[in-house]
Amino acid sequence: MIEVKNLYKSFGKKNEIEVLKGITKTINKGDIISIIGPSGSGKSTFLRCLNLLETPTKGEIWFDGKLTNDVDPSLHPEMQGLGGSALRRAERDFIANNGIPTDMLRRRMGMVFQHFNLFNNLTIMQNITLAPTRLGLGTTEEINASAEKYLARVGLLDKRDVYPSTLSGGQKQRIAIVRALAMNPDVMLFDEPTSALDPEMVGEVLDVIKELADTGMTMIIVTHEMGFAREVGTRVLFMDEGRVMEDAAPADFFDHPKTPRAQEFLSKVL
Repeated sequence: MIEVKNLYKSFGKKNEIEVLKGITKTINKGDIISIIGPSGSGKSTFLRCLNLLETPTKGEIWFDGKLTNDVDPSLHPEMQGLGGSALRRAERDFIANNGIPTDMLRRRMGMVFQHFNLFNNLTIMQNITLAPTRLGLGTTEEINASAEKYLARVGLLDKRDVYPSTLSGGQKQRIAIVRALAMNPDVMLFDEPTSALDPEMVGEVLDVIKELADTGMTMIIVTHEMGFAREVGTRVLFMDEGRVMEDAAPADFFDHPKTPRAQEFLSKVL
């Protein structure tokens, strides 16, 4: 479903701050991937590259057989030795034949952020239906019915006509999840969805994500919740210093970490 090939991401005027360093990974349909690691290891940057909220510096990301970002000529032997207008033409033709528009990519990848990013001047129902309505993803009746279905699933149908300011943090994050689901995505991305919540509210958000896992939704979750990563995920990616140091089933990773860095990390967080 998602192919990440030699992904690099740097920041700074001269790209002097290298955050991601040559990540190559395959994410299959139905995978529930927990990305864990110390702060500053590149977890959120990696996630944001998947839907191009961050533009990769080098490498390629493919989604359902379509290239999402610019061509990396180093990955294509047929482009070796080309330069100038010939290279630009080859890149342009390659994208025309193999690329996916960014707006289509983001419609198919729902994202839930650390902070809820709800529109405070809109009701809950308006927050959820705004994007599907503007993009013409159904009739008004169909969009409203879908929104109500998801609100009922997370136990917040009675909040459809209130404003975000009246909700708790946990309720706001559940609404943010519903808003992403209303776009009918193929993949859900979660960027530390519980980090901004009071401890007592964490469980209600994790329960919603667990229910999504039971539906077979493909999910990639940056999290500091080790118990959740162990219980729900099908794979754990452990990142440190911009690299994926381990990729394993949860039981294997938590019980038998292979690298000294992962062993050290787990000794401090478990």
